[in-house]
Amino acid sequence: MMHLEKILEHLSVVEVHGSTDRFVAEVFYDSRQVQPESAFVAIRGFQTDGHRFIKDAYRRGARVFFVEEAQSLPGATMVVVRNTRQALAKIASVFFNEPARKLKIVGITGTNGKTTTAYLIHSILRSAHWKPGLISTISTFDGEQWQEAERTTPESLDIQRLMARMVQHGSRSAVMEVSSHALVLHRVDEIPFLAAVFTNLTRDHLDFHKTEEDYFRAKQKLFRMLDENRKAIINLDDPYGQRIIEATPGEVFTYSMHIPQATVKYLSHQIFPGGMEIRLRVPEGEMMVETSLVGQFNIYNIMAAVTTAVALGIQSTFITQGIRQLERVPGRCEVYSLPTGATAYVDYAHTPDALVNILKAVWETQPRNLIVVFGAGGDRDAGKRPLMGKAAEDYADTIFLTSDNPRSEDPQKIIEDILQGIYDRSKVRVVPERREAILQALQMAGKHDAVVIAGKGHETYQVVGSRYLPFDDRQVVREFIEERKENL
Repeated sequence: MMHLEKILEHLSVVEVHGSTDRFVAEVFYDSRQVQPESAFVAIRGFQTDGHRFIKDAYRRGARVFFVEEAQSLPGATMVVVRNTRQALAKIASVFFNEPARKLKIVGITGTNGKTTTAYLIHSILRSAHWKPGLISTISTFDGEQWQEAERTTPESLDIQRLMARMVQHGSRSAVMEVSSHALVLHRVDEIPFLAAVFTNLTRDHLDFHKTEEDYFRAKQKLFRMLDENRKAIINLDDPYGQRIIEATPGEVFTYSMHIPQATVKYLSHQIFPGGMEIRLRVPEGEMMVETSLVGQFNIYNIMAAVTTAVALGIQSTFITQGIRQLERVPGRCEVYSLPTGATAYVDYAHTPDALVNILKAVWETQPRNLIVVFGAGGDRDAGKRPLMGKAAEDYADTIFLTSDNPRSEDPQKIIEDILQGIYDRSKVRVVPERREAILQALQMAGKHDAVVIAGKGHETYQVVGSRYLPFDDRQVVREFIEERKENL
């Protein structure tokens, strides 16, 4: 419960209609969740406009409204602001007593590697007794409970509510993925990041940002938010890394496989059954890191996590312990041994670069045949589809093209777009029904073969039209394994 005037003290208000001498019991942006004596913030979304639901929120008991256009309702207070999305971040921070300022927060942005890097840093901070919370694409941890996440970066109100729970449960730090959408849509405006991490930037989300330069500038915003007392952790091997370094006021720490001047420099690595051992040069000397993760892309993720820990002054023993203790990241290069002697890998890769990364990592294990199953999301950047087709052709012996999350598009049309990037069509089998495509690929795989199932990873649903249908690539693999075991 908070007095409205306390909230208004922190807002830039255009005008107020109605009394400000009232209390706010809760804050909502979804009218369906509204409770009596709560405040409703009308956000203009991409599918609909929250102003359309003001009367619904009023019927449910809201009496304070933050709007861009006022409506007349008996006994209601209308607070008019220029941008309700921007205002929501401030309202949420004030209402929950600025929880983000009570936590040491690390934000990770980039096209690929955010989730794995977040899990790695979270594991390191846990080893170092920083009591970290987590906000990731896969799940959130409030210091007490794990919950499945709905999106990479929640709305500002949900972030502040979650961080308030973290503080309540004794968390001292938090690790969060920061999407380009979140940066553009003001979801992280009121978060004083202690450190920001840049993994890489390749083509993605051009359905939203329109150009790669717009996409980059959205990512760059995270680093412009830092002051000179905050840490910027940058991948020097990415072409955009130097531009971020030039733009950020923060103290810069870098990592690289190739550039000797980097704060953390890759020296060598060895692959062994069940993972890798990586040798890095860090400011205090050399560091040996053992991990169950595989692939060059995961070496980058580990370097990002190590560099972050170095920037935060965490001891090397906690760094190596934290990385070693992270056995897997859900839906990220999850490995399954098949009764046939083949190996299946389930991965979230849904961009051309991410697909190359996982296929290259599996190809380096020298399978007899490499089979890949993938599609592409509907109602998203169609330009990346042929690029994903080429990536598959470059590494795979057999390609199963199937449905991903088609949304409102025809799955066959999406597959046709992918096919435009594949020269050798003899490699391709088109099986639009995803379960059937996965099963055919698994049945085809013999001893020492590898099957990569890409695109959905941790997701437990398939979006067809506007429906979310239960579906999990991992469960299909597990069921195949159990059935084969029974028939042996």
